[in-house]
Amino acid sequence: MFVTLLQISIHQAEGKEILFYAFVGLLLFLAIIRQLFPKYFNDLFRLFFRTTLKQRHLSEQLSQTPLPSFLLNLFFFFSAGLYLCFWLDRVRLNPFDSFWWLLLYVIAVLIVAYLVKFISLQFMGWLFKARDAAASYTFTVFTINKMAGLFLWPLLVLMAFSTEQVFVIALTLSWVLLGGLLLYRIGLTYRVVRKQIHLSGFHFLLYVAGFEIAPLAVLYKLFLLNFS
Repeated sequence: MFVTLLQISIHQAEGKEILFYAFVGLLLFLAIIRQLFPKYFNDLFRLFFRTTLKQRHLSEQLSQTPLPSFLLNLFFFFSAGLYLCFWLDRVRLNPFDSFWWLLLYVIAVLIVAYLVKFISLQFMGWLFKARDAAASYTFTVFTINKMAGLFLWPLLVLMAFSTEQVFVIALTLSWVLLGGLLLYRIGLTYRVVRKQIHLSGFHFLLYVAGFEIAPLAVLYKLFLLNFS
């Protein structure tokens, strides 16, 4: 009995070795970004927590540094991909034999979805002659995404290497976190866009329902249809 339990424990530990190294690699990737671009990190947190009155100045500075922005966007896609994979694996919606194939698939879907969203926003900004508003909206969305990727990190560690009870707690906390960030993003983008174009709260809510919530519902439905 003891030998059997020991074998199971060893097997489970070995099964997560690659995942552990992946987490170490991502943490090292984040540390390198932090070391190379300390000012970008500081400005990003100051902008998010609104600890300075120079919001517009900080936004312009962050927009003019594309490399750390791109790298943190990659970090967000990996964090979001891991989060979705843990959830899909838990509800048994993994159609692949390997967790890593699922991760690659989910990350690819996320990148394509945000690429389509980015192109659509730029097109709408050009079509309605509101390029500044579209740029501000896009910047705000990706700023919140970057922070979401960072805030999810400790919860991802708990979800990956903890017991079932801790996994449930971490998953619940992640829902609260992501829900709060989504509400914060909606409120912030409304204030930012309203300064540049005339937009009522009702029309903005219609836009949010059609451009933010509906795509999430469609992706969820696709996952259920393809993976169940």
